[in-house]
Amino acid sequence: MEKRFLFIFSFIFLNFLYPQKDKSTEYCSKALMAERMINVQSTLTEYQEMIDITYYKIDLDINFINNDVVGEVQVNGHVGFQQPDSIELDFTTELTVDSVFIYETLTNFDHENNLLKIPAPGSTIPEGYEFQITVFYHGTPPQSGFGSFTFDWHNGFDHVWTLSEPYGARTWWPCKDDPSDKADSVDIIITVPENQIVASNGLLISETDLPNNRIEYHWKESYPICTYLVSLAIYPYTVWQDYYVSTTGDSMPIDFYVYPENYNLSHTNYLKTKNMISFFADKFGEYPFFDEKYGHADFGWGGGMEHQTLTSMGGYSEWLIAHELAHQWWGDLITCASFHHIWLNEGFARYGEALWEEQTGGTQAYQSYMDNHAYYGPGTIYVENPENISAIFNGNLSYNKAGWVVHMLRHVVGDSTFFEILHSYSSNDSLAYASATTEDFQSVCEDVSGIDLNDFFQQWIYGEKYPQYRVSWQADPADGYIIQIDQLQTTGYFHMPIDLFITGTNVDSHIVVDNYAESQTYHVGGFGTIIDNIELDPDNWILKNVEYNVSTDEDNNLPHTVSLSPVYPNPFNSFASIWYSTSGKNSSTLQVYDITGKLVETLVNGVTKTGEHEVVWNASNYSSGVYFVQLQSGKYVETQKIILIK
Repeated sequence: MEKRFLFIFSFIFLNFLYPQKDKSTEYCSKALMAERMINVQSTLTEYQEMIDITYYKIDLDINFINNDVVGEVQVNGHVGFQQPDSIELDFTTELTVDSVFIYETLTNFDHENNLLKIPAPGSTIPEGYEFQITVFYHGTPPQSGFGSFTFDWHNGFDHVWTLSEPYGARTWWPCKDDPSDKADSVDIIITVPENQIVASNGLLISETDLPNNRIEYHWKESYPICTYLVSLAIYPYTVWQDYYVSTTGDSMPIDFYVYPENYNLSHTNYLKTKNMISFFADKFGEYPFFDEKYGHADFGWGGGMEHQTLTSMGGYSEWLIAHELAHQWWGDLITCASFHHIWLNEGFARYGEALWEEQTGGTQAYQSYMDNHAYYGPGTIYVENPENISAIFNGNLSYNKAGWVVHMLRHVVGDSTFFEILHSYSSNDSLAYASATTEDFQSVCEDVSGIDLNDFFQQWIYGEKYPQYRVSWQADPADGYIIQIDQLQTTGYFHMPIDLFITGTNVDSHIVVDNYAESQTYHVGGFGTIIDNIELDPDNWILKNVEYNVSTDEDNNLPHTVSLSPVYPNPFNSFASIWYSTSGKNSSTLQVYDITGKLVETLVNGVTKTGEHEVVWNASNYSSGVYFVQLQSGKYVETQKIILIK
């Protein structure tokens, strides 16, 4: 047992907790749909890791009669000291490559296993070189993932929409399809029938009428962008516009491309978008694509997708709007470097919903939101198998528990420091408009807060489950009270600051204790004090369960106590001695539960036993595993973990 000595005042906050360093369900449909997705290959090839893509020009002529495309895609990049034998681009073999050029020269290529291989130009150049490759192709893009490139039909009109996350860009244009490599800019040139409107990333450069009743739209994204955020939304939309005005008085357009029948339904909530941008700009830093736009485009999918500068929307709830808008910072400005770290996108966007709840509904609405999005099951937030789409978009881990990590971090570092961290993260020179890992974010948190957060990130991102606390207290014969906090979970012990709210005669205090072990005791002292109640983390800043087991008795005498001594032997193979003691007048119950919480056997039931006693549990008829012995006397409870081995 380790002791901490704390003295009661009307309010105590101890800032020594970590060592210092020198409204609808639309938002979650990506996670729900992922359960039905097939596995895909996500890893970069050896040669792809040697190239850096700097620019794409995507030029598509879309034929709605045959549901096919004719494409021309230019890919610019450079090669450094390590040089590949071929330039390799991800590209589905269900589309036909007609020809490939390196600059103006026709070249050979291999196109198999969804990989387009172009022989590296020229001989090895020690200092590296730049390249420009143009691919001409045609065909009908296959549907994969959440849709990728979809020929659709809505209310009697042709409709095309894309949703390429995580690995779907390769199904409709050749690219290095990995979130770690952002092109500096992208030109998107789309030709469609003249009744269609094309919405896409960045700024609309031109609309050009062409022969045969066709029209060409030219969009340009001038901010760095990764492949899965490049998008198309094509339909005879109703188009309207609003404006966001920054704190400096500068304005930015917010464009809305809506199905005509959705205009009245979505208009009220869509008008709130500018207020959300203003709110998030205050919390996160200025909207990151201010020189271009933000907007929404309706599409034929049941959720939302945070396409850079123009979110694709399958609904219009406030939660959905807030979630996808938060992604413009967390997912678009800073993108997870690999889908191992998708929580940096989805957990932050989920938390964006909670922040908007707090802004519009206050603290209680915020707390209710977090309570309603808690997850207590197994699995790591870190995605161990990013080749499986359902693992990436696990709603409980990548969204809900990840959102709780951001919520808990806010309390660990403090409110002002937390938002300072977010501002620093969004403006970080090496991460903004680039990509990040968990360790990159942790480094920012530690630099800003001055706190060593390794335990926090290891246990919550790479570890499983959550702490299960038991709180008890009893009078200290010398002075004050002894508070004991036990962690009952069978996996690792969590290192967390814990708020304790203590009430009683002459006591109304808030203290914070540093908790990190299986069992720790803390001393609170003060003459003439009687503790009536202790609440552990009543404001729910920790994802946890809490069990209470000690208070004063009916006559306000010293607390009634129950005590379980360590089971012996432990582990055991058939018989175990269980020693327990009680004080007071309550009858005792001694029961055994299995690891699932199912009652296995009652050893003592309803017999008043004051003093110390031994019970031998004969477990010869039970299988190996983890069990819990629980002693209850009145409302007071003690639990011991024991292991049966045969």
